Amino acid sequence: MSLRFLILAGLVWLPARTTTLQHLTLEEMAVKSTDIVRGHVQRGKALWHGSQLFTHYLVFVSDRWKGMGGPVVDLALQGGVADGLRQVWAGTPELQAGRDYVLFLQRTPSGLNLIIGLSQGLFEVDTKAGQAVQASTNEAIVNRKGAEMAAAPLRMNVAELRRCVQRAVAEVR
Repeated sequence: MSLRFLILAGLVWLPARTTTLQHLTLEEMAVKSTDIVRGHVQRGKALWHGSQLFTHYLVFVSDRWKGMGGPVVDLALQGGVADGLRQVWAGTPELQAGRDYVLFLQRTPSGLNLIIGLSQGLFEVDTKAGQAVQASTNEAIVNRKGAEMAAAPLRMNVAELRRCVQRAVAEVR
Protein backbone atom coordinates (compact mmCIF):
# COMPACT_ATOMS: atom_id res chain seq x y z
CA MET A 1 0.00 0.00 0.00
CA SER A 2 1.15 3.48 -0.72
CA LEU A 3 1.61 6.13 1.94
CA ARG A 4 -0.94 8.30 0.13
CA PHE A 5 -3.58 5.57 0.38
CA LEU A 6 -2.92 5.11 4.10
CA ILE A 7 -3.27 8.84 4.76
CA LEU A 8 -6.53 9.04 2.80
CA ALA A 9 -7.89 5.94 4.52
CA GLY A 10 -6.98 7.41 7.91
CA LEU A 11 -8.85 10.60 7.14
CA VAL A 12 -12.02 8.61 6.57
CA TRP A 13 -11.89 7.38 10.16
CA LEU A 14 -11.43 10.81 11.72
CA PRO A 15 -14.56 12.09 13.43
CA ALA A 16 -16.54 14.59 11.39
CA ARG A 17 -16.14 18.18 12.47
CA THR A 18 -19.26 19.82 13.77
CA THR A 19 -20.26 23.33 14.59
CA THR A 20 -20.60 24.66 18.10
CA LEU A 21 -23.16 27.41 18.49
CA GLN A 22 -23.09 30.06 21.20
CA HIS A 23 -26.60 30.30 22.57
CA LEU A 24 -28.35 33.52 21.63
CA THR A 25 -31.45 34.68 23.45
CA LEU A 26 -34.37 36.05 21.49
CA GLU A 27 -33.46 39.53 22.72
CA GLU A 28 -29.82 39.15 21.65
CA MET A 29 -30.86 38.00 18.18
CA ALA A 30 -33.30 40.91 17.87
CA VAL A 31 -30.64 43.46 18.81
CA LYS A 32 -27.79 41.94 16.73
CA SER A 33 -29.86 41.39 13.58
CA THR A 34 -29.70 43.99 10.83
CA ASP A 35 -33.09 42.85 9.52
CA ILE A 36 -35.94 40.77 10.89
CA VAL A 37 -38.63 39.75 8.45
CA ARG A 38 -41.56 37.43 8.13
CA GLY A 39 -41.82 36.12 4.63
CA HIS A 40 -42.54 33.44 2.10
CA VAL A 41 -39.48 31.59 0.76
CA GLN A 42 -39.10 30.75 -2.90
CA ARG A 43 -36.55 28.71 -4.82
CA GLY A 44 -32.92 28.31 -3.98
CA LYS A 45 -29.98 28.59 -6.34
CA ALA A 46 -26.38 27.86 -5.39
CA LEU A 47 -23.81 30.46 -6.39
CA TRP A 48 -20.08 30.65 -5.86
CA HIS A 49 -18.68 33.45 -3.70
CA GLY A 50 -14.96 32.94 -4.10
CA SER A 51 -14.31 29.33 -3.10
CA GLN A 52 -17.50 29.01 -1.06
CA LEU A 53 -20.96 28.01 -2.20
CA PHE A 54 -24.04 29.77 -0.91
CA THR A 55 -27.61 28.83 -1.73
CA HIS A 56 -29.66 31.96 -2.37
CA TYR A 57 -33.38 32.08 -1.63
CA LEU A 58 -35.85 34.81 -2.48
CA VAL A 59 -37.89 35.83 0.55
CA PHE A 60 -41.07 37.74 -0.27
CA VAL A 61 -41.50 39.91 2.81
CA SER A 62 -45.01 40.01 4.27
CA ASP A 63 -43.99 41.87 7.44
CA ARG A 64 -40.76 43.70 8.27
CA TRP A 65 -40.01 43.85 11.99
CA LYS A 66 -36.59 45.49 11.78
CA GLY A 67 -34.48 47.09 9.07
CA MET A 68 -35.10 49.07 5.95
CA GLY A 69 -35.45 47.21 2.73
CA GLY A 70 -37.69 46.30 -0.13
CA PRO A 71 -40.39 43.68 -0.53
CA VAL A 72 -37.89 40.94 -1.42
CA VAL A 73 -34.80 39.80 0.49
CA ASP A 74 -32.00 37.73 -1.04
CA LEU A 75 -31.17 35.24 1.72
CA ALA A 76 -27.92 33.25 1.48
CA LEU A 77 -27.26 29.98 3.31
CA GLN A 78 -23.80 28.46 3.48
CA GLY A 79 -23.40 25.41 1.27
CA GLY A 80 -25.15 24.03 -1.76
CA VAL A 81 -24.66 22.17 -5.01
CA ALA A 82 -23.24 23.78 -8.16
CA ASP A 83 -21.11 22.65 -11.07
CA GLY A 84 -21.33 19.05 -9.84
CA LEU A 85 -19.81 19.94 -6.45
CA ARG A 86 -21.50 19.91 -3.05
CA GLN A 87 -20.47 21.93 0.00
CA VAL A 88 -22.09 21.25 3.37
CA TRP A 89 -21.78 23.44 6.45
CA ALA A 90 -22.66 21.89 9.79
CA GLY A 91 -25.35 23.84 11.59
CA THR A 92 -26.78 25.46 8.47
CA PRO A 93 -30.56 25.09 8.47
CA GLU A 94 -32.56 23.87 5.51
CA LEU A 95 -35.37 25.92 4.01
CA GLN A 96 -38.31 24.63 2.04
CA ALA A 97 -39.65 26.66 -0.85
CA GLY A 98 -43.25 27.66 -0.33
CA ARG A 99 -43.00 27.91 3.46
CA ASP A 100 -43.37 30.97 5.68
CA TYR A 101 -40.59 31.88 8.09
CA VAL A 102 -39.54 34.58 10.51
CA LEU A 103 -35.87 35.30 9.77
CA PHE A 104 -33.37 37.10 11.98
CA LEU A 105 -30.82 38.28 9.45
CA GLN A 106 -27.36 39.74 9.61
CA ARG A 107 -25.96 41.52 6.55
CA THR A 108 -22.28 40.84 5.94
CA PRO A 109 -19.88 43.57 4.74
CA SER A 110 -20.07 41.97 1.27
CA GLY A 111 -23.87 42.34 1.27
CA LEU A 112 -24.96 38.74 1.94
CA ASN A 113 -27.99 38.31 4.21
CA LEU A 114 -27.28 35.38 6.54
CA ILE A 115 -29.45 33.91 9.30
CA ILE A 116 -28.01 34.98 12.64
CA GLY A 117 -26.68 32.16 14.79
CA LEU A 118 -27.18 29.69 11.94
CA SER A 119 -30.38 27.83 12.82
CA GLN A 120 -31.09 29.94 15.91
CA GLY A 121 -32.41 32.85 13.86
CA LEU A 122 -34.88 30.77 11.85
CA PHE A 123 -38.50 30.30 12.90
CA GLU A 124 -40.92 28.29 10.77
CA VAL A 125 -44.43 29.72 10.80
CA ASP A 126 -47.48 27.50 11.09
CA THR A 127 -49.95 29.87 9.46
CA LYS A 128 -53.03 27.88 10.51
CA ALA A 129 -52.08 27.85 14.19
CA GLY A 130 -50.41 31.29 14.18
CA GLN A 131 -47.34 29.74 15.81
CA ALA A 132 -43.63 30.27 15.13
CA VAL A 133 -41.23 27.44 15.97
CA GLN A 134 -37.48 27.96 16.13
CA ALA A 135 -35.46 25.57 14.00
CA SER A 136 -33.91 22.75 15.98
CA THR A 137 -30.29 21.76 15.62
CA ASN A 138 -28.13 18.75 16.39
CA GLU A 139 -25.09 20.96 16.89
CA ALA A 140 -23.57 21.57 20.31
CA ILE A 141 -24.77 24.73 22.04
CA VAL A 142 -22.70 26.51 24.67
CA ASN A 143 -23.44 29.37 27.03
CA ARG A 144 -21.33 32.55 27.31
CA LYS A 145 -18.80 30.74 29.50
CA GLY A 146 -18.35 27.94 26.98
CA ALA A 147 -20.21 25.28 28.94
CA GLU A 148 -22.46 22.97 26.94
CA MET A 149 -26.12 23.49 27.52
CA ALA A 150 -29.43 22.10 26.37
CA ALA A 151 -31.53 24.61 24.50
CA ALA A 152 -35.02 23.66 23.42
CA PRO A 153 -36.34 25.45 20.35
CA LEU A 154 -38.63 28.39 21.15
CA ARG A 155 -42.30 28.06 20.25
CA MET A 156 -44.65 31.00 20.50
CA ASN A 157 -47.52 32.85 18.94
CA VAL A 158 -46.30 34.92 15.97
CA ALA A 159 -47.88 38.10 17.39
CA GLU A 160 -46.12 37.56 20.72
CA LEU A 161 -42.80 36.91 18.95
CA ARG A 162 -43.24 40.20 17.08
CA ARG A 163 -43.97 42.07 20.35
CA CYS A 164 -40.88 40.56 22.01
CA VAL A 165 -38.71 41.62 19.06
CA GLN A 166 -40.15 45.14 19.01
CA ARG A 167 -39.63 45.50 22.77
CA ALA A 168 -35.99 44.34 22.56
CA VAL A 169 -35.22 46.63 19.63
CA ALA A 170 -36.92 49.63 21.32
CA GLU A 171 -34.89 49.16 24.51
CA VAL A 172 -31.63 49.65 22.59
CA ARG A 173 -32.66 52.86 20.86
